[in-house]
Amino acid sequence: MAPKKRGGRAAAEAAYTELLKDARQLVGDVGATYEAFTSALAAAIAEQKRYEEARAAAVKAGAVSNDQLDAMGYRKTPKLPALPTPDDEPAKPASAPKAAPRGEASTPASQPAMAGSGVQN
Repeated sequence: MAPKKRGGRAAAEAAYTELLKDARQLVGDVGATYEAFTSALAAAIAEQKRYEEARAAAVKAGAVSNDQLDAMGYRKTPKLPALPTPDDEPAKPASAPKAAPRGEASTPASQPAMAGSGVQN
């Protein structure tokens, strides 16, 4: 006798289980990548603070001016994004300009009744 092929409900359940396993793996990858991102961002924020403090200390001591540091390539750093917190709402994309409210000005003018259209005046 030939082996029986899996079909019907058993095959569908097996396929669904495989899809769930793949989806869980992808979500796990996102979580791990997010953790790496936040730890790298935290480290970058700490290093930026250290750099800016060292830069300010050199200027305060009178060793160099801000312009001299800029000329040497030691410019002020751009502001880094803040670390996300679980309470943060996701950033909302810039919304499109809102349409004018519907009022008398935005509604089309009513059409005058035409002769013979069946509308009585």
